[in-house]
Amino acid sequence: MLIMKKTILNIFILVGIIVAISSCKKDGYFVGGELHNPKIDMTTYDWMKSNKYGVFDTVLMLIDKAGVKDKINASGITFFAPTDYDVDNYVQARTAAVQKVDPKKKWTVDSIIKYELNKFKDSIDIYITKEILTNDVLTANGKKYKNVKGGEFFVSYEETRDPALGYNPNSTVIPRVVMFTYLFQPVATDVDITKIVPPVGTRSLVQTSNAQTTTGVVHVLNNAHILFYYR
Repeated sequence: MLIMKKTILNIFILVGIIVAISSCKKDGYFVGGELHNPKIDMTTYDWMKSNKYGVFDTVLMLIDKAGVKDKINASGITFFAPTDYDVDNYVQARTAAVQKVDPKKKWTVDSIIKYELNKFKDSIDIYITKEILTNDVLTANGKKYKNVKGGEFFVSYEETRDPALGYNPNSTVIPRVVMFTYLFQPVATDVDITKIVPPVGTRSLVQTSNAQTTTGVVHVLNNAHILFYYR
């Protein structure tokens, strides 16, 4: 089922890029992963639940089980939303870790529900900031913010010359993408964020940005992210 979701979503993203490239000369719009109409007349939770590809189904189930729906629906926040694939990446990484001790063991979503709901309830805070971070306030060099757990991260809105993200050398329009740079260690405010790598921090591409719901802003992290930056 998850493989099917990934295939459908990848097709959807590819079609979106093709449509964006074909329309960028008509309306001046071509920003990698940004919604054409960012205004959404739903709460953050309901918008995620309404996704027709179901890419947040597992995330929302865990949110419900942990009782943290009010956290992502709080007014005036920005939520960097993980997807079901990010949960799956976490489960695979946890499985690899436990199999070093017992090769027969597996970690599953049920394991999270049984053993880690308190961790989930606490750790979801690393994706939430009490700031409204719409794309128009973001800069190419990025700015440091605090999440509600007290940790720090940078958010930037950078030009990309990656053809996979819509760059076309024949176009004068350079696409931009939102990058979420999570910090494991303190860094200077004026650091070159493009050079940040583990163990200092890690950079995650935002695959869908600038969703402005009735309760806040949502930026959706890409499917290569590992939930809670498990390592």
